[in-house]
Amino acid sequence: MDDRTSPRGRNSSPEVAGVVERNIRTLLQRRREEQGSRSRQERIADAIGRFIGSMAFVYLQLAVFGLWLAINLGWLSAIPRFDPTFVVLAVVASVEALFLSTFVLITQNRMAALANKTSGAGSPGQPPGRA
Repeated sequence: MDDRTSPRGRNSSPEVAGVVERNIRTLLQRRREEQGSRSRQERIADAIGRFIGSMAFVYLQLAVFGLWLAINLGWLSAIPRFDPTFVVLAVVASVEALFLSTFVLITQNRMAALANKTSGAGSPGQPPGRA
């Protein structure tokens, strides 16, 4: 057994550790550069994607739709009903679902592009890392 190889067969030489450390630094630097070069549109889409993927968004949804239901079921008699048949609620929920799914797809596309760059997979005719 080579003295640079551990009993499990993993190479633990200082040279390999140096290469791994350098690669990690390079990837982190590339990610910082990509984050800094995002357009305003991409930053807004990312912020919305982060928010809709959070528990704060779930709690907000529960509060808004719960209040909507409570008002329109007549449980809060101090507030007049504005959607007793829940047709408006259905329309609002449908439009919201349309936009939420769009933001999820935008986020997934950006993550896939980042994964391709990180893995070195380029588009046909492009060098690796230039997807």
